[in-house]
Amino acid sequence: MEIQLKRRPIQRKIRHDLLVITLVSVLIMTLVVEFCFFTLARSQRVQITGKLQSDLVNITENKAENINILLQQYLSFTQGCAEHIHEMYNRPTGFQPRFVDWADPKNNDVFTMQKTLRDTSVDDDALLQEQRLLGNLESSFTAFHHSDGGIVTMYYLATESGFMLHYDAASALKAESHYYDYSQKSWYRDAREQGHAFFTDVYEDGYGRGLTITCAAPFYDADQQFAGVVAMDILVSDAFDSLLKINMENTEALLVDNDGRLISTEQIGLNFRDDPLLDENTFRKIMDSKTDISLTDKGYYYAYAPIKATSWHYCLRINEHEMLQVMYIMKAAIILMNILFVIVDIIIIAVIMVYSKKSARKLTMPLIDLRNDAQKISEGDFDHHAIVHDNDEIGDLAKDFNSMAASLKQYIEDIKKVTAEKERIGAELNVATQIQADMLPRIFPAFPERNEFDIYATMDPAKEVGGDFYDFFLIDEKHLALVMADVSGKGVPAALFMVIAKTLIKNRAIMGKGTPSEILYDVNNQLCEGNDAELFVTVWLAILDLETGKGIAANAGHENPAVRRKDGTFELIKNRHSPAVATMENMKFREHEFELFPGDTLFVYTDGVAEATNADNKLYGTDRMVEALDDHAGAALKDMLQGVRQSIDAFVGEAPQFDDITMLGFRYFGTGESTEESEA
Repeated sequence: MEIQLKRRPIQRKIRHDLLVITLVSVLIMTLVVEFCFFTLARSQRVQITGKLQSDLVNITENKAENINILLQQYLSFTQGCAEHIHEMYNRPTGFQPRFVDWADPKNNDVFTMQKTLRDTSVDDDALLQEQRLLGNLESSFTAFHHSDGGIVTMYYLATESGFMLHYDAASALKAESHYYDYSQKSWYRDAREQGHAFFTDVYEDGYGRGLTITCAAPFYDADQQFAGVVAMDILVSDAFDSLLKINMENTEALLVDNDGRLISTEQIGLNFRDDPLLDENTFRKIMDSKTDISLTDKGYYYAYAPIKATSWHYCLRINEHEMLQVMYIMKAAIILMNILFVIVDIIIIAVIMVYSKKSARKLTMPLIDLRNDAQKISEGDFDHHAIVHDNDEIGDLAKDFNSMAASLKQYIEDIKKVTAEKERIGAELNVATQIQADMLPRIFPAFPERNEFDIYATMDPAKEVGGDFYDFFLIDEKHLALVMADVSGKGVPAALFMVIAKTLIKNRAIMGKGTPSEILYDVNNQLCEGNDAELFVTVWLAILDLETGKGIAANAGHENPAVRRKDGTFELIKNRHSPAVATMENMKFREHEFELFPGDTLFVYTDGVAEATNADNKLYGTDRMVEALDDHAGAALKDMLQGVRQSIDAFVGEAPQFDDITMLGFRYFGTGESTEESEA
């Protein structure tokens, strides 16, 4: 008699344990309440640090934008001048000629337009008309100069034709020579290559005025051909000194070009990467044209932002200690709080571990017994019964295990019976597969004593047995029959119908009387008798005269054959088809004549070739088939068919084969040649 135990659900046990743990946790947390301000202090530290960093980034971004606006003005003006010159070339009659003379010392310290030639080979007289046309740009230079505040030291344009017009106040220096070869200067060469306004690298001005950058832009004539460069020279000290000054104590402003060089007002070529206060990671971030702030391993904050008009970068540098002085006092207090908090955590963890160990043992013992019972069942002892320790969920699980063992025992008995039946069916299918394969000609060379032709064929069923078949046989000494067919459906029904169709076609053909259409007429009527399953077969049947190469073929709903003339390429031969065999009684079939010449190759196949499908549900198609045939056109027939199959496999990949794949290759040599192909 089974004893009825008082039910105590495992959920109640877990609730009891959690209640005890919660009470202990609450007691410990009362000791930690006094440290709650730790979170507040930490939050304040993050907020203060974040605010300082955000302010520094905003200042940097604003400064970078101010420099960008200034540089953009120069770029816009220079590009506008280039477009204005292009307009002059387009409408020269719309501008009054403006005389431009050589540099004159009396104009020194006065901005005026003057001319210089590239070299002595330039004919000044021949260029007077172009000079006087482009001299109209002086008014644009003058207007910008009055608004610029003297930052630009010289405005100029240089032409491909060989002269240079410059608007500046250095007439005394320019008067010393009427020639200046600008053709290989970087501002001229780079402007021609880049095709738009840009800034050069910083360089030392040739007239001793200080560090300078040049803003240059190419201009084009009426035919859109490169005609020259318009440019302006800008003093770095005048342009950027005010923008590089920062009203923040112990903060330094830096300007870096796209090659990582400092744009200094005092010295050229300083490498920003060599800055001893900078680390490589921060350098890369700055050069990546980001707007951000980084702390280097040297203890310095770098705030940085890109200057969009160029590929330059604006940076602010400040010592971390000076920026976060207030934070260090808070940091010391936080460290002490962390130590106390860790001690409390250790106490909590120790208490939980001690109690959990006892509670876990109490809860898991029935589970351990149940695990041992399950192990015995998994080893095959289905007569073993799990012990029911308690009337709870674990007890219910033990009962379910006992029920499962009984069901599993019965299931395995059923599986053994089903497996034995499948093995029997599989063995019978293997025999059927072998019988079907034996029915097809598969010994090659098929006619070793005949030199007029060579032939090779393969058939790969999609299932154990298939509905495709091929055949070839001599009707008499000079006539050869070729058959390629595909039965509708798959598996055993298609295979049985295939056996009947193959036998009827061959028996009717070897009677020696009748054309392909007459043979198919008789076979069609025989197959229609008692065809309750409504199966049908597509057939390509040809009879070839081996002496003349002439033949007659009938196509009953089958694929178009491919033919390659000697030394040519394969192409599909398309003739009108008749309906498939066994679709309707007393049906007549069309036939057509064809002729093969020595060296020609014939390829016939079933739809399993062209309709082979890959994982993307795309068809292999006849175009790929013809391409594969051409790739192996000169090979032996066996190699040619293997090449096509390899091409199909490469296209299909891991997708399963859905249809039988059957191919036959025939090469005609005629009576005057002999085959030199290797035996298959």
